[in-house]
Amino acid sequence: MSKWMNRFWFGLAVGIVVPALAMLIYYLYRYADLSLWEFLKVYFNLGILTHIISLSVLPNLLLFFGFIRKNWLNGARGVLLATLLFAITVAVIRFI
Repeated sequence: MSKWMNRFWFGLAVGIVVPALAMLIYYLYRYADLSLWEFLKVYFNLGILTHIISLSVLPNLLLFFGFIRKNWLNGARGVLLATLLFAITVAVIRFI
């Protein structure tokens, strides 16, 4: 099993899915009465969508250090790239 977890693509996939799940859990816990599209639109109009996305990436920190601790460096690189992709997304949304 650890052979698959030390793959770059596995780390990238997990690094993208975990923040998406964190944001989905926040949405379901807090704003289940709105549709997901309305939720995103309201936060975008308020100018705080980037804050929500940035906070949803925090679990990647735990993933990254977990991969490093297990010495799965290729997986850690994938998580790091996913985090950088989220940072670029936040920058693009911020300056629209």
